[in-house]
Amino acid sequence: MDGNELDDRLHDVGRALSCRVRLAVLRTLATGAASVGELVSRTGASQPNVSNHLAVLRSAGLVDSGREGRVVRYRLASPDVVALVTALGAVAAAG
Repeated sequence: MDGNELDDRLHDVGRALSCRVRLAVLRTLATGAASVGELVSRTGASQPNVSNHLAVLRSAGLVDSGREGRVVRYRLASPDVVALVTALGAVAAAG
């Protein structure tokens, strides 16, 4: 990946992190996989809204999903994303 591609990816990640609902989704998923219904309950956002935010997070490479029976469960895409969410929380708590 060259410098321009990396800048584009960083921009996508930064945009994905620029929304309170998406941050709440990421913090929830940092505790474990969850369905859309569980994310709706934990964030207070509507189901269509959560689904749209998950699409943004997925596009940025922060979230992926897997089917468990009839339910799709979302999770953070990698240990690096878990570390990112944890670090963001620590920075916010320290400020």
